Amino acid sequence: MMERTTIIQKCGRLRSCLALVVFSCLAGCGGSAMEADVLQPRVLMATFPQQLALARTHWVAKGLHSYKFTVQVRCFCLEENTRPVTITVREGITDAPMRLSAFATIERVFETLEAANTSKANVLEVNFTADGWPSTSSVDPRADTSDDEYNLTISEVRPL
Repeated sequence: MMERTTIIQKCGRLRSCLALVVFSCLAGCGGSAMEADVLQPRVLMATFPQQLALARTHWVAKGLHSYKFTVQVRCFCLEENTRPVTITVREGITDAPMRLSAFATIERVFETLEAANTSKANVLEVNFTADGWPSTSSVDPRADTSDDEYNLTISEVRPL
């Protein structure tokens, strides 16, 4: 009887220690409530929905309805389609070429990245700026499809 009690006590202590270790790891990884409102510069799929919402909040707070930005898509496509293009947005109206319609405004970029996440893209990595716009993105929509990956770079965002 004494032996069984000792084993149960040891198991109980082991469970307590294990629970403490797991809790400590989770607390350390999760961060504090204040950190939840910090826009992370590099975002992977696990935290993407929260970080996208936060990025949009930062972007909307800028209040830019008329702005210019440069977009470059790198993909397995014609070289002429991978050149940087400067896009002008005036009160939501864009002059983007049709081939860049998914990236014609910063809001459309958010929507395109959100759709990639919703459709469970194989790879989705995004770097956000402090102002909320996605500066670089890597997307591989499907693991079983070759040459569907693309990288997106957005730069030189400036008000008009």
